[in-house]
Amino acid sequence: MNITVPTNIPSGDRRPVRVVPLATLDPLHDSSRRPLPAPPLDIAVRVARTTLAYYEYASIHDHTAMIAAATALDVVLRDLLAALDADRTERAA
Repeated sequence: MNITVPTNIPSGDRRPVRVVPLATLDPLHDSSRRPLPAPPLDIAVRVARTTLAYYEYASIHDHTAMIAAATALDVVLRDLLAALDADRTERAA
């Protein structure tokens, strides 16, 4: 579906914009999929720190960089939490 929206260009130019219905978008994480085994805690922490350092200076004005950072950090955070849960389970046993 295309709609025309006003822009802030001084000439008053109107440009078509493609609108994607939210129902067609895929979520970043699908909780129905079986998760991978948790990595060891020390590796998960090291990967999290490395990933944070890698994306530390990503430009918030760069859409592609923000998508890459969000995706990488989502994966790293999920791995880190899984490693923490597994470590706690091992210590409790």
